[in-house]
Amino acid sequence: MKVLLIANYKSSIGGISGQVELLYKKLLKEGVTARIFSMKYNSFVRLFLPLRLIFVGYRYDVFHIHACSHWGFLPAIAGIMIGRLLNRRIILTYHGGEADVFFKRHPVLVNYFLRKTDVNIVLSGFIASIFEKHRIPYRIVSNILELDNKYFRERTAVRPCFISIRTLSPTYNIGCIIKAFEIVQKQIPTSELYIVGDGCSRKELEFMVEQKGIKNICFCGHVDNCEIYSYLNKADIFISSPVIDNQPMSVLEAFNAGLLVISSNVGGVPYMIENGRTGLLFESDNFIELSGKMLWAVNNQERVLKMTREAYKSLSYYSWENIKSNLLLFYEK
Repeated sequence: MKVLLIANYKSSIGGISGQVELLYKKLLKEGVTARIFSMKYNSFVRLFLPLRLIFVGYRYDVFHIHACSHWGFLPAIAGIMIGRLLNRRIILTYHGGEADVFFKRHPVLVNYFLRKTDVNIVLSGFIASIFEKHRIPYRIVSNILELDNKYFRERTAVRPCFISIRTLSPTYNIGCIIKAFEIVQKQIPTSELYIVGDGCSRKELEFMVEQKGIKNICFCGHVDNCEIYSYLNKADIFISSPVIDNQPMSVLEAFNAGLLVISSNVGGVPYMIENGRTGLLFESDNFIELSGKMLWAVNNQERVLKMTREAYKSLSYYSWENIKSNLLLFYEK
C-alpha cells in the first residue's frame, strides 16, 4: 500500500503539520510506503501544484488529505479533484473548529467536494455534529499523541506557574489569559506566566502587558514542536482560552506532561476535558471566572494532582495503537 499525505504542511510547527508528520512516521513503521505532499506555498507556486500532484500522485494508491476551513480547504479541492482523475482512494481528515461557519458560507463547495471522498474523518463529536447537520457522512478518528512516560512529571506541589502554547491571534484570545493573570498576580505576586507562540496579535499583547505593568510574563515566541515539552516542564498549570477550537494538540501534550489544564468551554474541548475530573473549564472570554479557576488550582493541591493523573490516563484513547486499525482499514477498503 502506498499513501500520499496531502496538506498545507510545514515542518516542526505543530498543529495540522505536526499531525501529518507524526502520521507519516507511524505509517513508515507499519511498513506502509508514504510521502508528504505539501501545498503550503505562495499563490504563484500553488497554481502549478495540481500538475505536480498528478505527476506525484499516480505512484500512490491512497490520497489522505488533511484540510480545514477557509484557505485550509485548498488541499481538499486539489486532492479530491486529482484523486478522482487518477481513480485513487480518497480519505479526508477535517481539522479545525470553524467548520460550521465555513459550511454555512460555502455550502455548494463543501457538499460537492466532501461527497466525493471515500471516507471523511472528523476528530471529535463536536465536528461530527456539524457534519451530521449538513448530512455529510463521516467517521470519528482522533488526533494521534506520541505517548511516552519520559514526558510525564508528577508534581508534588502545584506552583502558581502558568503556561499558554497557542498562536497569538484573536481566535486563541491570549488577552483573556493576560487579564486573568493580572488578577492572580495581585493575590500571588510570585506568579509566573509563559506565553509560547507567535502571531499577528503579539505586539498588541506585549503593549497590553507593558501598559498594565504586569510582571513575570515571558513572551517566548515561536518554539519548534520538538521543544514543546521542555517548556511545559517549566510550568504546573496550562491555560487555553480560544473562542473556538476542535481538538487542540496542546491540551493533550499538557496532559502528557502532567499539567493541570484550564480551558474555555468551546467547540470540541469539552469532549477532551471532563470538568472537575481531568481538567477545568470556564466560560469563553470570561477572565474573571478564569482567574478564579487559576487561584482555586493553586489552593487545592491534592484535588489538582488527582486531576492530572486522571487526565494522563485518558490519553490511551489518542494512542497510535488505538487508532491505527481503523485508519489502515479505511485505506484498504
